[in-house]
Amino acid sequence: MRTKFVLTLLLTSFMLFAQNKYEYYGAVMLNGNVKEAIPYRLVFTETKGVVNGYSVTDLGGAHETKNNIKGTYNDATKEFIFKEEGVLYTKSPVSDDMFCFINFTGKVKLVNKKSNLEGKFKGLFKNRQKCIDGTMVLIGSVGLYEELEKANKKLQKTKDVKASVKARANPIALLDSLKVNKLIKEQTLTIFVESKKVDLEIWDNGKEDGDVINVYQNDELILRNYTVSTKKKLISVNLVKKNVFKIVAVNEGTIAPNTAMIRLVDGDRTFEVLSDLKKDESASITILKRDQ
Repeated sequence: MRTKFVLTLLLTSFMLFAQNKYEYYGAVMLNGNVKEAIPYRLVFTETKGVVNGYSVTDLGGAHETKNNIKGTYNDATKEFIFKEEGVLYTKSPVSDDMFCFINFTGKVKLVNKKSNLEGKFKGLFKNRQKCIDGTMVLIGSVGLYEELEKANKKLQKTKDVKASVKARANPIALLDSLKVNKLIKEQTLTIFVESKKVDLEIWDNGKEDGDVINVYQNDELILRNYTVSTKKKLISVNLVKKNVFKIVAVNEGTIAPNTAMIRLVDGDRTFEVLSDLKKDESASITILKRDQ
């Protein structure tokens, strides 16, 4: 029994060691036009040539969209292939024929997390019909953070800039803030799920300041005058085909604005969003159940 346990532990450690994780930031340019550059984030793991992960288009923007990606990597030829396969969430209006998925094939040296990723891509609709092609220019996260750290050190040494401005302009903090999916006034986030039932977790991921919210599901009040705290509030909800969850800020607490971290759990998948609202403002999360 002990031998079996040791072998299992060694195998697990080997699998974790063999899995390489990469993160890139940059832009995609439609038709290669720099004026049409769209912020882009790519995160994936590569295990024995198999690539799995996700992309985020219009990172931090009004049309932010997260997609699954799948692909392959040939270590001998350095050929990297990936394609966006399905929408996980989007802030754009939803239509089956509107999403143009990136299909990339290029030479990339995944030797470390500083390497760049550049090249042309093909844009294809879900039905594989052609949409808009373009060019991708990305930099590895480690290299990017090193450059941002240099820029921040220069900024902090500048004597002519106020400390409050330096704090707001910290490039590393600004980049990290883009990783948080914020939901603002009258904005709708659409999430695609596969389950008939999901869990919603609501909590304050910062300092408790008395923020109060109401939550509706398809216009039915399911959480009334709830004071958001660091302790997670769990709500299990049954889903119909289309489910609109509206978050309404009752107040702004002692520290404006009203913020609440909301995590949706769909089986082994999770989605997190931070509502960022003034008093009486609202935003929505639309959950669409995929056909099985």
